[in-house]
Amino acid sequence: MAIARALATEPQVLLCDEATSALDPETTDSILALIRDINRRLGITAVVITHEMDVIEKICHKVAIISKGVIAETGTVNEVFFHPQTDIARRLVVPDALHPDKMACDRLWRLVFDGQSSFEPVLSSLVLACGKPVNIMYASTRDIGGTAYGQMVLQLPEDQASLERILAYAREKGLFLEEFKHV
Repeated sequence: MAIARALATEPQVLLCDEATSALDPETTDSILALIRDINRRLGITAVVITHEMDVIEKICHKVAIISKGVIAETGTVNEVFFHPQTDIARRLVVPDALHPDKMACDRLWRLVFDGQSSFEPVLSSLVLACGKPVNIMYASTRDIGGTAYGQMVLQLPEDQASLERILAYAREKGLFLEEFKHV
């Protein structure tokens, strides 16, 4: 009803402040589908305020991370979620499983893949080409705007020559591989 009342005034912008908080998953999905439909069919910009990163992934194109009343980081959802530039953004978008108290390994590297490479055997190709196994410490994929994105945290071999081969392979194939620094 609140959305219908807001649309009655024919706004250019629809402000949705925690529009899905305390809703069951099915109702949340229907509200998000409605907001997405309003944006597409009516051309109304939807500004979504939420603490739920899943909501951002499902319906947003751009995101702004706000900390203590100041905009800390802005960009496309893909840019901010997979290449966060600020500590606050990293704390929000890096999964809880990757926080320091849960990962006690050395030589961790984060491999980010986008919609194109997420459907290719990236990791098995890397292992076959470089001749050294890697240990997967964490992996996830997300649907952002209908495109699959993902990341893995890998424990790479300890010997420097193997590490250099893997890094060279990643550069050659245009893979985003960075040393993982805990959030």
